Amino acid sequence: MSSIAPGLSTGVYRWEEGHDTADMVGGMGNEYGSSAADAGGTATERDDDARRGDAAWHALPRRVTRVWTADAVIESLIVWAVCGAVAAIGMAYDWWGAWPWPAIALGLVVAYGVAGLAAQPLRNRYAYAFSRFSIGERDLRIRKGWLFRSTTVVPFNRIQHVDARQNPVLRHYGLTAVTVHTAVGAHTIEALDTAEAERVTDLITRRVARSREDL
Repeated sequence: MSSIAPGLSTGVYRWEEGHDTADMVGGMGNEYGSSAADAGGTATERDDDARRGDAAWHALPRRVTRVWTADAVIESLIVWAVCGAVAAIGMAYDWWGAWPWPAIALGLVVAYGVAGLAAQPLRNRYAYAFSRFSIGERDLRIRKGWLFRSTTVVPFNRIQHVDARQNPVLRHYGLTAVTVHTAVGAHTIEALDTAEAERVTDLITRRVARSREDL
């Protein structure tokens, strides 16, 4: 019988042979196994989910928008620092001579970064409104994006292991990302409250184990 053993320091849950999982994952609540009539998603989506018997869509914590903003600021600062270093070195060694195009290109990169930061509140608004996840009986579903949106369905019997991880920005806001790995890639719930991330990781782990027992 397949079962799950938690990684000691990486937050990774892997499936191994010959161990009992009841003590580790027993006692999980049914919050994510509730019917689609619960909160989350539009009325049409809830009706569709109810017909399929799937769980409702759940929103991410509102603090995830602060994470997105912080990430955008950090990325812009890195790009601007690189542009500044290139400009300084180019001027010091007279790489460009009379050609204005490198300076124009650097200026456009900086302007693009400024425009991106200015648009970040709009991005946060639409991305937060669309970003959802749903843990059903047979699969995990993740929606993300704002201009270009995607919905990913990951069957539990395809999942190999689950990560619960934090980078410094997530840790600052008390959030944790949960990632499921399959043979062809990884799919991430971008941010959950840390305690909630542990419960979600355990629930996904339990349902993956059950899906393997049903094979």
